[in-house]
Amino acid sequence: MRTFCYFLFGAFLFYVDSIIALIIPMNIGNKEIVFVPHLLLMYLLILTIYKKPSIAITLAIIFGLTTDLYYGTIYGLNTFGYVLFVVLMDYFFKVYYRDHSMVFFGIWIFIIIFEIYTVIIYG
Repeated sequence: MRTFCYFLFGAFLFYVDSIIALIIPMNIGNKEIVFVPHLLLMYLLILTIYKKPSIAITLAIIFGLTTDLYYGTIYGLNTFGYVLFVVLMDYFFKVYYRDHSMVFFGIWIFIIIFEIYTVIIYG
């Protein structure tokens, strides 16, 4: 039952993420900037630290496939990225679960790396 609640909260964050991206586009000069908060990826990374990583990997696969089918033009990009960053978060930052500033820093770094990864793939 608890795992199902993790899934429901992840689905809620998936839709909130897409709503925020649609509502808050910004124009700076001639450039349109779309603000994507990556709430779902943050949730998966936090779930990796404070709960079982196997739950986070399962949800990363499910929501990665959902994101790829819903948004993506390259299938597997978000699935691979979500799973990769969940595994890296488990490997590098699992020992810092009590230090909240280090967990925040790790999540922040992984979100930036995920954005760079996405920009490199999409060009």
